[in-house]
Amino acid sequence: MTAVDIRFKFEQAVAAFEAADVDCKLAIIWRVYDTLGQAFAAVAPVSLFSQAVQHLIQQLQHVNRADRLEILRDVMAGDDTRFTHEYQKLDINMRLAFWHRLTHQSSYFWSCQVQTRETQVLMSHLDSMGLNERLYFLRQVLA
Repeated sequence: MTAVDIRFKFEQAVAAFEAADVDCKLAIIWRVYDTLGQAFAAVAPVSLFSQAVQHLIQQLQHVNRADRLEILRDVMAGDDTRFTHEYQKLDINMRLAFWHRLTHQSSYFWSCQVQTRETQVLMSHLDSMGLNERLYFLRQVLA
């Protein structure tokens, strides 16, 4: 496999992610972080303890559960909300840390209700990726 083939596969994966609906995007993010386990903590330990990330998590925890879900949908969709603006101020490492902390500190479980063939292929492809590939994918879709 050449570098061009790898880049093309990532471009396809990112395109499939971007074409998915918001709940499927959240389910994909959750699944990737779930399969990363604690490996992410070793890659970006400083970001995990960022005050900006902690502040955003605390803000989210101060709203009721139904509103939290909507806030996360808004963030993933890039909607024009106060919370989305705060999230967008974070650099990529902080965004990665935000989702890591959120997926490992909450009881949310996202399901992809409108799963297309492309989404199914993407989920399968992500399951076969190694740690570095999954991190690269997250960097691409959360940037």
